[in-house]
Amino acid sequence: MRLSYTATLDREEALRRLDRLLIPGSVLDAGLARRIDRLALAFRSYAENYPLPFWAPGLSVSNEMRGLTEALLPISQVRGVFELLLRRGCRFPPFLSGSYLRSCASWLDLLQKHRPQLTHADPATTLRELARDGAARNAFLFALLLPHHFGGGFDRYPEQSSWLEGWLKERAGRFKGGMRVLDSACGSGEGTYQLAELLEAAGLKGKGGVVHGSTLEPIELFAGAHLFFPHDQERERAYRGRVAPLFVRPDAARPEFYLDRVGSAASREPYHLVICNGLLGGPLMHDPDRLAAAFKGLASRLVPGGLLLAADRFHAGWRLRVPVETLYTLMRANGLTPAEVPEGIGGVKTG
Repeated sequence: MRLSYTATLDREEALRRLDRLLIPGSVLDAGLARRIDRLALAFRSYAENYPLPFWAPGLSVSNEMRGLTEALLPISQVRGVFELLLRRGCRFPPFLSGSYLRSCASWLDLLQKHRPQLTHADPATTLRELARDGAARNAFLFALLLPHHFGGGFDRYPEQSSWLEGWLKERAGRFKGGMRVLDSACGSGEGTYQLAELLEAAGLKGKGGVVHGSTLEPIELFAGAHLFFPHDQERERAYRGRVAPLFVRPDAARPEFYLDRVGSAASREPYHLVICNGLLGGPLMHDPDRLAAAFKGLASRLVPGGLLLAADRFHAGWRLRVPVETLYTLMRANGLTPAEVPEGIGGVKTG
């Protein structure tokens, strides 16, 4: 699926684009209705045989509750119908493997993780509502793939940002054709907009600067490009307030977001700066083969002399498994010379 968006604050344009990404309105057909009805029967049996307090918002869930619920109403049974519903509502295969839908140990855990989107103990009740109501289904999908604590947020790497502002200012006169920067594995895009802010602070505005953000997940991509969080209006308001100046100044770099996998071959003109924060060597990417492919892909995105930065302050516990020297070795193997930088690692492409 080839997908890219130029960032916009226009709500109507965002909704038009969303209809090309997600199916509007009801998706409740006969096949899905049968699956939901079977799940309703399974829940009724569970309710008749479950001897402990019934779930309601605010209930403290014990391990005994989890175990009994899993025995009587397996999460795999619930998950299958939710995934069928979400696939029916998308024009692309939704990336659900990293979501709580896959990682929760029981239906009770999923209920606890997804308040206020999930308020009914009976999953069939929720599924019928989501199947009929496109807006509610979209909000649930965004909440599932962009939970409150997951990834996003501004100013997560202040030392890196401060250092990078100085690095950009030192080089401001070298990029007559404009500086190209990429936030790879950008998530919901906060780091991408911060790069645009840093270019402006360094005096590189109005000089053909290009700011791109890339991710492999279409919902993250859409959220970042449109400042769109239907499950979290407070986050959306704060996000839009922060980046609004970039949209009113005509000489500011307007980010573009596109689908891309870190370990794939480069598909765009190479960049002077690539940032890949919070990914390499951490819980989402620590397999040796995937790490090697990631460094190869990131190096291919740089011009000779270009800089790669990867901050990782949240990965302290993973450094026993993937020490910094291992990352430096992978850098060198892919034509990157390690550079001393704050907050994480950096490397300059040789050649």
